[in-house]
This record gives sequence, C-alpha cells and structure tokens, in this order.
Amino acid sequence: MASTLALPKFALFDVIARHDPNSIAITHCISGRSFKYGELLPDICHARDHLYRATGKTNIRGERVAFLVENSYDYVVTFLAILAARAIALPLSPPFPAPELQYILTQSQASLLLYSAKFASKVKEVLQTWSEPSPNTEPEFKSTLQSIELPKRLGLGLNNTVFDTVTITDDSDTEGAGMMLYTSGTTAKPKGVLIPEIALTAQSRALIEAWKYTPKDRLLHNLPLHHIHGTVNAILTPLFAGSTIEFLFPFNADTVWRRFANPFLESVRAASTPNGTPSTIGRTSSYISTPSLSRTVSEIHSTGFSTPVTGDIRLSPSDTSKIMRIARELAGMIGLAAGPSGSPETTGVVLSPQETARISQLASDLSEVVRPHPTGPLRQANGVPHTNGVGNGAAPGGKFANMSKEKITFFTVVPTVYTRLLTSHMSLPPEIAEAGRIAISPEHMRVAISGSAALPTPVKRAWKDLSRGNVLLERYGMTEVGMALSCGLDFGDRVDASVGWPLPGVEVRLWDTDTNELIPSDVVDRAGEIQLRGANVFREYWANPAATAKEFVPADDGKGPWFKTGDVAMRRDVPAPAGSGASGDWAKGPMYFILGRQSADIIKSGGGEEVLEAAVLAVPSGKWGQKVGAVVILDRTICPGGWKPLDMRRALKSRLANYKIPQVLRVVEHIPRNAMGKINKKNLVGQVFRDDFSGDEIDGHNICQFQFRKEGDYGQGEAGVEYHSLDKDAKQLPFLDMVSK
Repeated sequence: MASTLALPKFALFDVIARHDPNSIAITHCISGRSFKYGELLPDICHARDHLYRATGKTNIRGERVAFLVENSYDYVVTFLAILAARAIALPLSPPFPAPELQYILTQSQASLLLYSAKFASKVKEVLQTWSEPSPNTEPEFKSTLQSIELPKRLGLGLNNTVFDTVTITDDSDTEGAGMMLYTSGTTAKPKGVLIPEIALTAQSRALIEAWKYTPKDRLLHNLPLHHIHGTVNAILTPLFAGSTIEFLFPFNADTVWRRFANPFLESVRAASTPNGTPSTIGRTSSYISTPSLSRTVSEIHSTGFSTPVTGDIRLSPSDTSKIMRIARELAGMIGLAAGPSGSPETTGVVLSPQETARISQLASDLSEVVRPHPTGPLRQANGVPHTNGVGNGAAPGGKFANMSKEKITFFTVVPTVYTRLLTSHMSLPPEIAEAGRIAISPEHMRVAISGSAALPTPVKRAWKDLSRGNVLLERYGMTEVGMALSCGLDFGDRVDASVGWPLPGVEVRLWDTDTNELIPSDVVDRAGEIQLRGANVFREYWANPAATAKEFVPADDGKGPWFKTGDVAMRRDVPAPAGSGASGDWAKGPMYFILGRQSADIIKSGGGEEVLEAAVLAVPSGKWGQKVGAVVILDRTICPGGWKPLDMRRALKSRLANYKIPQVLRVVEHIPRNAMGKINKKNLVGQVFRDDFSGDEIDGHNICQFQFRKEGDYGQGEAGVEYHSLDKDAKQLPFLDMVSK
C-alpha cells in the first residue's frame, strides 16, 4: 500500500474522494491515454507538494500561480494542485504573444510560472524578451517570478486498481484559493477577474442542478482553457459529477465527426450491404498518380505525420475535395505571411504559434487522406508504444486506432463550431456521416450546448435537422459570473433566441439606465441592463479597486451588491409548454432575451505611430459569425503611401493574439460621430465594409441564412443580433451585433 496523503476539505476534493475510483476521470481522444478518479487526488497531492519543494515554501496562500499546460490530464492536475495550495490558479493562453503574457504576469504579480515541456520555448521567449516595464505601479512591488517545468504524468493504466490513499481533512478553509482569468481587453487593458473557490463551487453546483451531469456522461472537450466556458462548464462541473472528460484539442471538424461516429461505425458498416461487408458507396473513383503529391506526403512523413507514399493513391471525390480545401488554406496562410514582396522561398515566412499549429493539423489531415491502407504495424513517433492506452496503430484508421468507442453524451462549444461541423458534414465519407448523425441524435447525445456568443437561429435549426431532433441549448454567462441564465433540458424550454431563466442560486434584475430605475420583475417587453448577484459572482478585478467599484451597485437589503454586466435584455412571455417547470422549478415564467451590449462602440485614439484614430468593428461572416474589421485614420506625415492590411498585420503580430488582429481594414479620412461623440457601429459597418462581407452569410443549405428587413426597420432576430438594411437601393445584408462572453 502506498503512502497516505491529505487534502483540505474543499467541496470538489470531498466529492471526488467519494467517486468510484475505477471510473475514468480524464482521457485523451487520439492517444487513448486514460486516468481514473482513484489516481486524480494522489496526483494533485504530489503536484502541490512539488510546488512547495520547488519554491522552498510550505505556504503560498493567495499567491498567483500562472501556468502554461496543454489541454490534458496534466492541466487538470496542475490547476487543482494550485487550488489545493490555497493559491490563485492563473491559466495562460499559449497562442498569446510574449508581450500579452508579460502584461498578465506582471499585472497579476504572479510569483510562479509553471509550464509543461511542450511550452518550454514559449516560456523562454517570454522571459528573455521582457522589455516592457511592469504595469504594476506600486512602489513596493518587485517581480520575483520563478519558472518551473512540470513533469509529465503518464498514468497508471486502465488495468491498475490500487491507488494511494488520500485523506480529506476537516480543514475547510478555502480563503486564498481561486482562479484568475483575464478579460479580452477590447475596450481597455485586460483586467484580472478574481474568482474565489466558493464562487467556482457555486457555479458548478448550479450547472449540475440545471444540466444534470452524471457519472454516465462523457464530455468531449474542444475548448481553450483560459476561458470560463472551458474550465467551469467542461472541467470543474463534470469532475463534481463524476463524469468523464475526453480532450480533443485543437478543434478539427473532421476529427470531431470521426469521434462522434466511432461507437456506431461498425453497426453502420454492417448495415451497408446485405452480406455485412463495408459499403463502398461514394468511393469509386479511379487511381491517380501524382509525383508532386507523393513528394509532399513524403516530406510530411519526415516530420512525423505520415507514412511515405511512393505508389498510386485511390482518391474518392470527397478526398479530392478535401485535398483542394487543405491546399487552398495552406497557400492562403503562407501567402499572407510571406507578403506581396516575394514568395515564401525568397522572403521567408514568419508564422505565429497558432498558424504553425494549424499548418501541422492540416498536414496531418492531408496525410490521412492519402494514407494507403497499412499491411503492418505503423511506427509511433518515438518508435515505442506507450502502455497507457496507446496501441501500435496497426488497425485501419491509422491515428484513430486508439479512439474510444464510448459514445459522447455531452457537448458544449461555441456557435462557430456548430457552423463548421454542419459545413464539414457534407464532405464526410458516407459511413462516417451517417454514424455521426446517429451519434448526435437525442437518443445518444444527451445535451448539446451553445454559448459564449449568440447562436444564429438558422444554425440551431440546421443542427436539429441534421441530428434528427436534437435542439441546441442556449445559455448566457461571462467571465465574472460563470453561467447566469440558461434554457432548460426539456426541448420545450429551448426557445429560439432566448437564453432562458436565472440558474439556481443566481439573482437577476433588469435596470433601466435611461430612467435610472428598477424594472419590476413582473414587467415584460421592457429593455434593461442585466444585473446579477449570488455566490457565483467574482470577488474583484485584481489590483483595480476603481474598476471593481464602478461595476457594482450597492443594495440596501443586506444581500450584497449587484454586478452590472453591461448587457441589455428583456423578459418576454413565451407560449406553453416553455416555462411550465418541466426542466425544474427554476425554469418558470417569462424568458430572457439578450438584445446586445449597453455600449457597443469600441473606438480608441492612437495605438501606433501610423494611426491617429481607429474603430474596431464586427463584420458579418457566415463561417465565423463575425470577423474583426478596423477603420483607421492615418498620420499621412508618417505613412504618405497609405497602409495595407499586411502592414497592419505585421505591426500587430508581435503585440496581439492572432484572433484579435483585424482581418479586414479600411483607411478613411473621417469617422462619423453623433452629437454625443459616439459612432454608430451598425451604420459604419454598412458604409465601409459592404465589399468585405464573406459571401457565406447566405448559404444555400440554410446553415447561415438570415432574414432581411425593410429600410429603416430595426428588429430583433437571434439573441444579440440586430438587423438593418443599408439603404433603399442597396443589397440588404444583416449587421450582427453579437454579445461575446
């Protein structure tokens, strides 16, 4: 019997200790490596003690501990070990450029930076290029940041049934323990949102009551882990419930479909032909021989992605289409990075970590398309299979040989993911396409949730059609409060464009900011700012008391202040059966509908020596929901020749995360404002970006179709989406003003 370990009596640790120790807590989709609940708490203890030894301390209560760890079991252990030490867990985003990470580390006054071997070079860059002064202006503050590389946990394997004993002590003091996430920084410098352990627990318990997580659930995790959605909804809450979390990151639509389909492929294949042999429908194209393609795949193999192809390759129409799509995306990425001055071969290409990762994924996708059927074992990258869930890859399916055949019952992602899945489903091989439809049907996928941005109703309806009846569940939340509102589990409680009712334990009120008065709780169809309170609400913006005070409204009822979300909503009566309590007593009465941000204009002066003034806007995109557009007024004395999108990208690439860099640019002489000095974003989008709409806002398959309205007619469509035409004679296109939380 191994050593006895101890953890404080935090709610999560206490519950995990009572889960079945032999049930799977965490698994990795592609490799198949799996970790049981019985080994989770011991590993948390060992990781916490490792922190103590590395720092030479036995108490790091309340200290900010930043970490860069990939989506994996190691991330979960690291995160919970920091909580166990009663410290503040500060997850960092790997794609962020060094200056943004440096800002977060200094503003948070982090004392530790933990990292896995995968991000050693990233940490080295952050520490070696630290030239900006600390944003923390307190005279007594001195940076004592210590970096520590974490060991990789390989796990005990599925056959192990003996685990270290962990004692849950009577010490239930959680003060100092929590998580800190940083806001996006679109309107000001990013703020650190301090969420104490008691708020994390309250958020998780509310979701368990509303969404009914159970030990039978298996959640496919496709989300980044420096956001509230990926951590609370998809890690902490399933761990509270004893569910299984399966990591598959970064998101790849074809791989997600393959994972959905995997439990049902054999039955679909058996039903494909009378004698039970796999169907060949849709895969009857002739052989082709392409030397350049063979060379490309051979080159990919040299980086560990595939088996070299020296002969002919059988390609179906869908395979050919997939190759063309990959080629176009690769060419576009390399061309953008290389710029107009020359080819990549002559000018060199500088790629962000995000772009590099995407190219690696595309190369892997390409190798799967042209991979010949193996007749013997395929060599692992290191030549040796791992004993925890990694086989020899000899089965047809290549990299999917170790993929689980347990069905996915719980899926929670952003609207863009559903759009991508709907689009990619059309080009899947018939067997995977059909098995995927079975997998996402209500019979097998218990709940599919959309959040973090407004869900276009056409996407919701298209998913229902594809899944043969599974209605996406919408909810509303933000970093400062976790999830606050949600539609119910009963399909009748999932009304288009609504985000439902306050979750258990959450108080909601609407405040009319024009009249500065409370909207009575029985009043419907009147817009007001959403204000919240409850145990789920964050404590403060770190080291920013002015910002904290600004966002809270004192109350005289002794129940604590109200948090001002800045989002506008209204309550509306909805037809039965919605609101009848079928999903629980919390899901009754009028439902909430998000209308948008109270102040949606984002405009800043300066930002670079070339720029006198800039406005950042959301340009409609059917593929992405929105893409970022920039309208700038230039200083012609510095750049008399103008500014092109590539110039902007080069100027921002080392300073901003890739997703924050505008994708479309317009240079203007004047940015119009109203009498109050504000700009009208919707009008500006129509005036400036008419030629930059993707063209995929209107899709023939009804995936992203939007309704149009007459000139001058403002109307509310999907949650957070407002439509308005350009003018009487212009082609009418929607303006999206989506809430992104």
